[in-house]
Amino acid sequence: MYNLTTTILALPNIIGCEEFPRSEHGKLLVEDINNFINNNYRLTGNDLIKAFDMAATHSLYLDGKRVDPSTFGKYLSRASVGKILTAYKESKQDKNARPVGYNSKQLNEAKVKLVTPEEAYSMILDWCNEDGKLPLAAPYSQCFEYLVSMNAINQQSITKGGENRKGMMGSTQIIGGKRKAVEDYFTKNVL
Repeated sequence: MYNLTTTILALPNIIGCEEFPRSEHGKLLVEDINNFINNNYRLTGNDLIKAFDMAATHSLYLDGKRVDPSTFGKYLSRASVGKILTAYKESKQDKNARPVGYNSKQLNEAKVKLVTPEEAYSMILDWCNEDGKLPLAAPYSQCFEYLVSMNAINQQSITKGGENRKGMMGSTQIIGGKRKAVEDYFTKNVL
């Protein structure tokens, strides 16, 4: 449990409320807010200052609405403190929920199922049968491995540099030797 009395006394000035009355009533109000914060929020003095600074700059939102300290009234109360601190905690949770970067261990743990050579062949075959033409993008390298393993094409059938081909919008594409060999196979045997 923190003794936040000194910090609580500074909070009204941050958001434009009047200072706590210098009376027994003011003392009880500060003590009540101190207990309220400790029981419900468990924040440090620095967190309180940061929360109230964010409220003063209108950067806190609660239930989709901006927290506006000018509507709190003459003195700081439990309700106004609760509104600011709840919005502050939610803003911290939102920031913590967003990924900051990739954890290399998470990336290594990701299970990616790669297309097998046999699946690649089946996919291209299905696309050729459905569309009546070769697909623009397909796992040609994996399909090449399958066709070589089935002795359907020869490993030496690939050309080193590939070939230039006009693509969409007149741009030139370089088609690799493996893709060319697979396309030739499907053109002769399927299409």
